[in-house]
Amino acid sequence: MIKRRALCMIVCGLLFADVAKAQATSADSLSSAKKYENSQNGIAEQFADLLQVVRSNDQAEIPKALDTLSLPNSNEWIATQFDTSYVTQEQTLYQQAFEKFRSHVWWVMGNFEKYPNFSLKVEESQIAPALSDIGFESLVPRPKQLVKIQNYRFTSTVNDPAHGTPSWVTSFIYLEGRFRMIGGTYPFWAEGLNATRGPMALPPEVIHGKTVQAAAFRSDVKGPGIEAIVHIKIEVGHDGKVKKMKVLSGDPAFVPDAKEYLQESEFPKLPDDPRFANMKAIWDMEVVFFTPQN
Repeated sequence: MIKRRALCMIVCGLLFADVAKAQATSADSLSSAKKYENSQNGIAEQFADLLQVVRSNDQAEIPKALDTLSLPNSNEWIATQFDTSYVTQEQTLYQQAFEKFRSHVWWVMGNFEKYPNFSLKVEESQIAPALSDIGFESLVPRPKQLVKIQNYRFTSTVNDPAHGTPSWVTSFIYLEGRFRMIGGTYPFWAEGLNATRGPMALPPEVIHGKTVQAAAFRSDVKGPGIEAIVHIKIEVGHDGKVKKMKVLSGDPAFVPDAKEYLQESEFPKLPDDPRFANMKAIWDMEVVFFTPQN
């Protein structure tokens, strides 16, 4: 899975090269900009100052101000933090994540700055649990050294009839006197946890000495860390138990254990409501058998 993903990231990386270069230049040129204290008040002040730049409507300064939210020399930072085999894909993932974040912040401020009393309320948000060393999470690249991450929730103080009340969570690291975007609820290198920790995933279990985990609608391939994959279509009853199974693909030697794992798993129960009496919950599950760790 990782190798195939890395190949895609190398190709995509070419498309983001110019963006990364421009971003690094802007961030570097503003490296001597105002410094903020490493606190909730500090990040609130940083975004309040950014809003003032947006309100100035200075089209030359707004992009520069937004770029100070990025990691300065992000490619270099990532190269020192990750194993060589992951560096290119993580550099590209960061550029993608930052461009989405940058666009979102500009969109919110650009649409709401017309309200004199608009600001962003900043609150501390819970840090996601650390990556597990088993199951799908064992395949996620991670920094070589501990990275101190801070999560904050941003909420508009104004409700707009056309756009509602924007609210979102962003993770940061504090570097060179400013808060630098590092991801959403999860850091950019672990954004896939939104799926593997979501309701469409099951927890890892040990079946006959093998570590097994399943999630719906995944498309992994055998490779480092993955010994076998079995795809099974299941129908879940209203009680959250599997009623029917149909093997779609996979190594026959692993099918019995895959079935046992799913049969013993619990899925979300359907509401006890007459309107759902004839509803069927059908999922395509990918059951992965992980290579034993030495």
